[in-house]
Amino acid sequence: TRNGEKLKQDSRISIGCSVRQYTLTIRDCQALDSGEVAFVAGDCKTSTPARKHPPDPPVNAVVQNKTDSSITFQWSPPESDRPVPIKGYVVEKRKIGAQQWQRCNPGELVNVTEFTICNFTEEATYQFRMSAVNDFGQSPYMEVPGSFYLATAELKKGLTDSVAIAGEEFSISVELSAVCSGFWSLGGRLLRSGGDYLITRTKNVHTLLIRTVTMEMSGTEVKFVGGGSQTTSQEDPHHSQYVIAVLTQKATLSCNVSDSKTEVKWYKDGKQIISSRSVYTEVKGTARVLVIEKMEKMRSAFSNKESIQREVKAVLSQSVTLSCEVADSKTEVKWYKDGKLLTSTKTIHAESKGMSRQLVIDKVEKKDAGEYVCEVGTEKLVFKINVEGEDIQYRRIVLAYIKATLSQKATLSCEVADSKMEVKWYKDGKLLSSSRTVHMESKEKTRRLVFDSVEKKDAGEYICEAGSEKLSFKIQVTEIEQKSAFSNKESVQREVKTTLSQKTTLSCELADSKTEAIRLY
Repeated sequence: TRNGEKLKQDSRISIGCSVRQYTLTIRDCQALDSGEVAFVAGDCKTSTPARKHPPDPPVNAVVQNKTDSSITFQWSPPESDRPVPIKGYVVEKRKIGAQQWQRCNPGELVNVTEFTICNFTEEATYQFRMSAVNDFGQSPYMEVPGSFYLATAELKKGLTDSVAIAGEEFSISVELSAVCSGFWSLGGRLLRSGGDYLITRTKNVHTLLIRTVTMEMSGTEVKFVGGGSQTTSQEDPHHSQYVIAVLTQKATLSCNVSDSKTEVKWYKDGKQIISSRSVYTEVKGTARVLVIEKMEKMRSAFSNKESIQREVKAVLSQSVTLSCEVADSKTEVKWYKDGKLLTSTKTIHAESKGMSRQLVIDKVEKKDAGEYVCEVGTEKLVFKINVEGEDIQYRRIVLAYIKATLSQKATLSCEVADSKMEVKWYKDGKLLSSSRTVHMESKEKTRRLVFDSVEKKDAGEYICEAGSEKLSFKIQVTEIEQKSAFSNKESVQREVKTTLSQKTTLSCELADSKTEAIRLY
């Protein structure tokens, strides 16, 4: 019983009995398995509360990346196995000399084993630590070795509207509130000073110089990251010139006409623009201006959204991978199965490399079938896994009825899909163990139950169990057939007439040439 209710066997719970020993096995433990578990026999009862396992602390924390104002840590899940999966991680920081630790991820758990911290309120030398959390509690903390100096800087002056001429050089600058390092990227590609670009810093002003502007830069995103802040712009040239506008800020396009009474029409991607609250035109003498109150840029978080395989066929006990690519290498994703957030376990984990995001199931089980979602903000990609195959191969061609002969050898045999899979053998519902006359054999994918010398008591129903799959056998025991020692017993001449003092012969044939002594009575 659990919490006073009788337990019944199902796909996770099995109850076995061998002589006077009873065994309760619970597979894939969950939080609902906690409580008082009791065994009752007649007036006797014994019970013990189910254990609750907080996780062990994470291990192998390393600094993946560090700037003047941000730091990225990477770590590994706890090494020891626990029956309850990890829900996430807590990351904390503390200034050197301070007593109190502060959460770096307030209000939510970190669901991956990598985390970037950049929200520092003051310059200081910091220490960091992290711990794992599951349904039963929180692990001890693992402190990251060493201490790290980090500064903080705010964006004083971001990218502003500018005009660039194709074929000429162009420069843009940002100003931070403090002196710290930063980096520029163009179209998601990190830039370095060289033949095409010149990157300089004068105190807290960072400047990017593009030596030659090309038409191929049309629509390319320019980004600066530094001091815990970032600013972004988008290039959009038309003919020989283009405008670089800052996202979420106001932008204007203007031209001059020769006559102040001339009317103009504005078009976007071939369609005429109609004035609205966010986009409208202005007339100032001979100047004609298109005003965009708030620049927006809609781009999918996924770069291969239309080309990925949405329905995946998986084979039992084999590996399967769900994969997609994001538009930004720093994008973090969340994986869900049937609406529930997934965390790394012994058999399933998430991988992130460059712009690729993968969910890997090392050994597929039937329970892994279902709908999976990869989520980035409000965007989602949906996958569906269909599981094929069975735990035991050749299920339909196994001989269900076995005729065994007394005192002779008999073997029950089946093959499994994975050479590492373990099976259990039962007779009439009772778990079997090796004895002097009965033993189990395992060779590659073949599993056997061997009877060295069959006895009458060995007759009955046998089951080979692998996970939730079962194969049934039935042994019928027969006695050894007694064959006649004579092959011509019915055809021999039984009465022989003979003459005194002459030779006579009595003759017969044996069924086996090795038969020895014949007695004459």
